[in-house]
Amino acid sequence: MNTVMQDEGIFGVHLRRARLAQKLSQEGLAEVAGISPRHMSFIETGRSRPSRDVVLRLGDALELSANERNAMLRLAGFAPAFAPADLAQPERTLARDAVSKLLDAQGAIPAVASDSLGNILELNDAASRFFSISRDRPIAAGDNLFELFFSDATARASIVNWREVAPALLHHLEQEALIAPDRAEAGRLVARIRRLAGPEVVPTGAELPIFRFEFRNGENLLTFVSNYSTFGVPYDATMQSIRIECFFPADRETQAFLETLTAGRP
Repeated sequence: MNTVMQDEGIFGVHLRRARLAQKLSQEGLAEVAGISPRHMSFIETGRSRPSRDVVLRLGDALELSANERNAMLRLAGFAPAFAPADLAQPERTLARDAVSKLLDAQGAIPAVASDSLGNILELNDAASRFFSISRDRPIAAGDNLFELFFSDATARASIVNWREVAPALLHHLEQEALIAPDRAEAGRLVARIRRLAGPEVVPTGAELPIFRFEFRNGENLLTFVSNYSTFGVPYDATMQSIRIECFFPADRETQAFLETLTAGRP
């Protein structure tokens, strides 16, 4: 099978997955997208290559995010339609301020803003203090959350429920990599994290909206519930790629630890 046919087949697989996630039949999606059921079937099976317009219409019909639409366009052999902008650009001042205020509003709760591949854009004081406890140097913007958990031996050893957390984190990264703006970067990161994780870490088969972390810090067992949120800004690949992850204390002991940790901040 040649490369073109392989790419078409991959597009069909991803299209089918997205359709089933929306609980749509082929006929239902074809009707919403304005194409024939026969053409829809041929696209999913790789027998027909969709035009750029059809890919965009399918993205609209499936209500995909800007990054997901870009991923579908790339799989179909087209350039992305929604080019991500740099959050550091002057016109992104309001967006940067919104992210900063959202993080600061969490108070003693560790909160991190990152891109879809876990590259840290900004973090609040609580996150900086907590995640730097067991490290030789403070965690900072530019670090990668997945590498923090998988490559830092001390941080990895401090996670009591590592056997539960690691497979879920690896699966989450692999799913994010499918729609990452930079496929080459995503591929390199996934390969690196897989090597660091080792063969014993097998990705889970389902995306978990909430992670439970249990950290050992000296005599303290700290329990967190981690959840991330995204910005629902239509057709803005930059804002849609930002993840705000908060580590909420799951018990009073952990809450008290965080309050003490951040009490001495300037």
